Amino acid sequence: MLNADGIHFLDLARSIVQSHDDAIGEIKARVAGNHTDITLAVLPSLAVEWLPEILVKYSKAAPQSKVRLIDTQWDRCLKALLDGQADMALTAGQPSLSTFNSVLLFSDKFFLICHREHPLAQYSSVSLSQACNYPFIGFSVGTSIRQYTDKLCENLSINLDYHLEVRQLTTMMGLIAANYGISITTGLTLFQFNHKDIVILPFEDLALERAIYLVTPKGRHLSPGVASFAEFITCQAHTFASEHK
Repeated sequence: MLNADGIHFLDLARSIVQSHDDAIGEIKARVAGNHTDITLAVLPSLAVEWLPEILVKYSKAAPQSKVRLIDTQWDRCLKALLDGQADMALTAGQPSLSTFNSVLLFSDKFFLICHREHPLAQYSSVSLSQACNYPFIGFSVGTSIRQYTDKLCENLSINLDYHLEVRQLTTMMGLIAANYGISITTGLTLFQFNHKDIVILPFEDLALERAIYLVTPKGRHLSPGVASFAEFITCQAHTFASEHK
C-alpha cells in the first residue's frame, strides 16, 4: 500500500516514461520523414493560386508535416535560402549553378491585360510593340514579372511608357478595371483578373515565358521530410505542365 509520497513518485515516474516514449516516437517520425517543419520561400505570383492547391494535397498526404511560407520577391527568396531561413524556394529564372541546385518545374506564359473599352480590347491577340503606344502600368522593380518584362523590352529595343508602378496583384487589377492603363501579367495570375471590365490577350509575335524552378542551396543536406516535399512539388508541377501544354 503506497502512501502519499509513493503515489506522487509513481505519477512522476509514469510521466517521465511517457515523455521518453513520446520523444522517441517523434524522433522516429522525423527520421522517417513523417513529421517535418518545412519553410518554403515563394514568389507571390506562385503563391496566389497554383501553390495553395499543392499544399492542400500535401497536407492530406503528410498530415504530420507543417509548411511555413515566405512569400516575397525572387531575390529575397534566394537570400532566405542562403541565410538558412528557408529550406527551399520556388522562383523564376535559374539562379547561380555554383550556389544553388535547381530543378525546372514548368514555364509560365505572359499575357496583356486591358480594360474592355481600351482600343486594344478589339483584337484577339496583340504585339508588344502595340503596348508601347499606351500608358503602361508596371510591376515594381525587383519583382519577377518586371524582371522578365524589362529583359524582353531590352532584347526587342522597345521602350514602355511606365505610367505607374505597383507591387500587388489586387492593386493592378483595380487600376486595369478602372481603365487607368494596360499591363503584362503571367498565366498563373490570370484568375486575379477575371473581371467584367478586364480583357486578357495573348501575344501574337512572341512566346514570352518565365521558367519556374525549385531551388535548394548547394551542399546543404535535405532532411527526409524536406526531400519528400520537394519531390511532391516536382511531381505536381510536371503534372500541371503536361495538362497546360
